[in-house]
Amino acid sequence: MRSLFSIILTLTVSIHFGYAQVEKVEMRFLSFPPQNESEPLELVVGKSETIEVDTPSHELSSTYRVTRLNTVTVGKTITDSEGKVIFQSYGQAKSIADKDQIILLLRKGKENSDGFVVIPISANMENFTGASFLFINTSNLVVKGTIGNQELDLSPGKMKILKPKPNFNDGICQVTLAYMHENKEKRFFDTRWPANKNVRSMVIFFQNPQTGRIGLAPITDIIGGSQSTQLLIQP
Repeated sequence: MRSLFSIILTLTVSIHFGYAQVEKVEMRFLSFPPQNESEPLELVVGKSETIEVDTPSHELSSTYRVTRLNTVTVGKTITDSEGKVIFQSYGQAKSIADKDQIILLLRKGKENSDGFVVIPISANMENFTGASFLFINTSNLVVKGTIGNQELDLSPGKMKILKPKPNFNDGICQVTLAYMHENKEKRFFDTRWPANKNVRSMVIFFQNPQTGRIGLAPITDIIGGSQSTQLLIQP
């Protein structure tokens, strides 16, 4: 006969393992380049199971709380030529360990069905605090520039956090950005951004798959605010 201690130990291990199995993560989505009317996609959350997720370009989507995934796969359920209902994958990427994630979706063409490059990133980076800027370069070009008193030099596929000192009163930073083409800098952005201790900004560089032109999407996150995200500048 098993001892009471053995039974309790077994139950404890089982409960702990059960919690590990159903660990949840929170995901928010962004898609680029922008569409006039962003179409929702489906996220695979289990075997033969999907949920519909919004994929806006002008702000972060609502939060979706799902069981931890090995891969982040997006697509759409369709009926094939034989009349069978199947899931068509538009793109996938290996999942990351963070419990709070932002999923960047980069269109390979004009339509969602042309496919996506899927990039999961952490939403809780230690240095991504108020008055800081997280730059993510999803383009094929090197992006350089200055933000306040700091310089940016960002290769394709890289990200960097800057916390610049403002150039002007009221916490305003001069922002000048250029991309490298044939070893020459070509300026494409010149403006001023606020550096507010209650706001952090994510700036995503991307290329239009049809024209190759570089664009950027700065999106702010109000720390501790009831409205967590809002558009800063239209790409």
